[in-house]
Amino acid sequence: MADQRWVFVVQALNRPGTLTAAAAVFSNRGVSLEGILGSGIAPTTVEDGRLIFSFRATEHKQKLLQRALERLSSIFHVAVYTDEDERLRAIAVAKLGIDTPMVPDENYFLETISQTDTERMVMLTGTPLAVEAALAQFRQQNQLADVVMSYIAV
Repeated sequence: MADQRWVFVVQALNRPGTLTAAAAVFSNRGVSLEGILGSGIAPTTVEDGRLIFSFRATEHKQKLLQRALERLSSIFHVAVYTDEDERLRAIAVAKLGIDTPMVPDENYFLETISQTDTERMVMLTGTPLAVEAALAQFRQQNQLADVVMSYIAV
């Protein structure tokens, strides 16, 4: 069975140790995390934090990871998405060469954040597959100097 990209959106307590315990679930089962994003949703309470994990695994291992996370006392809920899920959006901030062609695409939105004489910082948002394809194209053109990417469920 082939590995597939999965995204877990985890509702959890916003307190010390929650991220460490959740990350250990992956590490102890031999799964590398491709991305982690965390935030406290409500600044006045510790009851509602969010962690977003992206990783590659078989469906069997994904279910194992989900069950293990749900057993943690600081985790309330784990929502599971594939990278093809229509409710999922990718967000990437990329550093590109100044001469990188910016070709409009209906599958993602691209905005220049800042620019110097030699490079520009851009934000790409759209479906995971579209954003990943755009980044792959920039990489193939040797124009991608750096990138940070995460996901959000809408």
